[in-house]
Amino acid sequence: MDQQKLGTHIMSPPSVPNHNKKAHDQEKRHDFQTQQPYLVYSPVVKPNNNPIDSVSHVFNSWTNKADTIACNVWRNLKTGPSVSEAACGKLKLTAKALTEGGFEPLYKQIFATDPNEQLKKTFACYLSTITGPVAGTLYLSSTKVAFCSDRPLSFRAPSGHEAWSYYKVAIPLANIGSVNPVVMRENPSERYIQIVTIDGHDFWFMGLINFEKAKHHVLETLSHFRGQPYGGY
Repeated sequence: MDQQKLGTHIMSPPSVPNHNKKAHDQEKRHDFQTQQPYLVYSPVVKPNNNPIDSVSHVFNSWTNKADTIACNVWRNLKTGPSVSEAACGKLKLTAKALTEGGFEPLYKQIFATDPNEQLKKTFACYLSTITGPVAGTLYLSSTKVAFCSDRPLSFRAPSGHEAWSYYKVAIPLANIGSVNPVVMRENPSERYIQIVTIDGHDFWFMGLINFEKAKHHVLETLSHFRGQPYGGY
């Protein structure tokens, strides 16, 4: 299948949405690993580059009749270059969560967690990066905001060889400087949640199926963690 239809397959630094994609950014894939303290690496076996064509064709046909689907779900799926691949990724993730007993056991399998840490909410979304949006899930727990991609992405290992890893971000609530909901005036359907850390790193989450709900829960959790009353922003 054409690589462009699968979206970005390259591990690249988080960036403001619609960042200029340049070839030299790909050449620096191995550099940003030490510059991003919130990225978590867990190398995996190179994924199969030939997804099940029949499933993909079914979803391509399904998307042609997407008028009956809620607008928010449609917006989430089409944030990436391929609606069918985004839909397949969500189905696989949901199936995996069901086999693991729910999203909380899956979350604790993906990320290192504290003994008393509890998963509060999960949100399907995309993380904006230099080479394009990365489809995945935003996890909101009692101690951190985390993100994991639906599929592995490639990066250049220190040895110079290509390696693969799920794109995982783990931001302790104590390290969050601000959470900024952003709605574009020119296009109100473009809505983002920007998280800025106290040491100057920022992450843009986009294509949220329920933007208002995600914004509410992230801000509420951060306020409670800081011991401040939540104003319902």
